[in-house]
Amino acid sequence: MLSCDDIAAAWLAHTEFAGDHAAVGLLSRAISPKDFDIKRDSLPVAAAADPATAAAILQLLERGQVPTMAAIRTLTAQNEMRREAERIERLGRRAQRSIDEFGRILARLAAAHWTEHGIGPTRRDILADPQITDLIADRVGAIAPTAVKHLWLIERAQRAGWIASNASPGSLCPARRWHTTKYGNRVSQKPVNMIGKMVAGFVAEHTEDRGRAPSWVALSRDLRDDRGRRVFFDVADAHAQRRWLVTAEWLADTGDDLPAPGKRGLRALAKDARG
Repeated sequence: MLSCDDIAAAWLAHTEFAGDHAAVGLLSRAISPKDFDIKRDSLPVAAAADPATAAAILQLLERGQVPTMAAIRTLTAQNEMRREAERIERLGRRAQRSIDEFGRILARLAAAHWTEHGIGPTRRDILADPQITDLIADRVGAIAPTAVKHLWLIERAQRAGWIASNASPGSLCPARRWHTTKYGNRVSQKPVNMIGKMVAGFVAEHTEDRGRAPSWVALSRDLRDDRGRRVFFDVADAHAQRRWLVTAEWLADTGDDLPAPGKRGLRALAKDARG
């Protein structure tokens, strides 16, 4: 009868561990733990016929671990989770290529929700909308509903300037890109974070120089980018964009009708002052 060492050596003979006495010893302890006065389930030799199990055994041996059934099950589950995470990450990169389409729909849905309910939609509800799920199927591929959140569509659309949100429930709202689509090059096309900092900087400078906050009329009329383009098309546009500027904390929710720098705006201005 073959010993457990012979069985282990025979199986490893066709792997990168052929002739590796240490690996043979580890596999032997898994195949016949009772020979080493160890109380645990033995590793059936037939288990190695399964490709996933065989791969886990070799991976454990490479780590210098005994490939017990418990260790194999744990490692197999971890490997599966990692593969799924890598697949979702690849799908997320695919989603990024269509982020303007996703962002446009997310902003439109958020705007409609605000109009109807006076509050923004939840992330779960907006990501489950058929317009979003259909676009995911078309542009990204098959993905379980429970994994949609791992595409980071909300965060990607937010970075692209289509929507804004914060930790407050119901805060999700259309942002800069949504509001300026209809104006084209008649308004500044600077990135959303640059716009936020420009608005906060204008309000802070005006308040410091004149001892009072600027009116929305003054903000919409006088704030321009480095190419001379207006940031807001008119005062109505400035008022319409107030919600996302407050949500993203570039402006503060002061409770009155005058703009004031928000926490994020003040941090950005302080960082510029230090740098």
